[in-house]
Amino acid sequence: MRIVVLGATGATGRHVLTVALDRGHQVVALARRPEALSGMAHGRLEVRRADVRVRDTVTSACRDADALISALGNRREPADTLSAGARAVAEATLSRVAWMGTFGAGDSRHRAGPLYDFILRRVLGDGFADKAAADAVVAGPRTTLFHPVMLTDRPATGEATVVPLDVLDRSWRLMPPKVTRADVAVAMVTEIESPAYAGRTVAVY
Repeated sequence: MRIVVLGATGATGRHVLTVALDRGHQVVALARRPEALSGMAHGRLEVRRADVRVRDTVTSACRDADALISALGNRREPADTLSAGARAVAEATLSRVAWMGTFGAGDSRHRAGPLYDFILRRVLGDGFADKAAADAVVAGPRTTLFHPVMLTDRPATGEATVVPLDVLDRSWRLMPPKVTRADVAVAMVTEIESPAYAGRTVAVY
């Protein structure tokens, strides 16, 4: 498959690149600073300069793609970064999209307990509302929204659980557990390869 990766230079995005390449896919990494990926040279990796606010830089990269995975974040970016990216992805009309949101925002809000809700809103600031707004823009029958719990940089465990929110039988009273970025990357690439939850939001923990 030819997979476009948005947010490719971020901590989770780099794991997505590695997983997709290891599984034999052609990967197009979109980055405002392509030089940030200079250490990831690979025969099946194409790095393109792109900015979600210049919509054509995203849509043009998607024209020959089979799918897109977004690991775009907004903690150190303007508050509307995610919704800008979501509008570009929606315009690209891809057949498969895996979009990473955040557990505790959007459809999963209030599922992780009041303490986590308070911390998340403080950490994300104005970006909290943009998480939900981006989800709403990109959602659709070809999109799987991923809401991972607290992310860590530890190695993959192979034990992450992926459950649609509409059948999730648990919430956390104080704080949710943690999941590695590497495990989230595996889950997203797997979903693109064999969609099991298209049109739904899934928790990853």
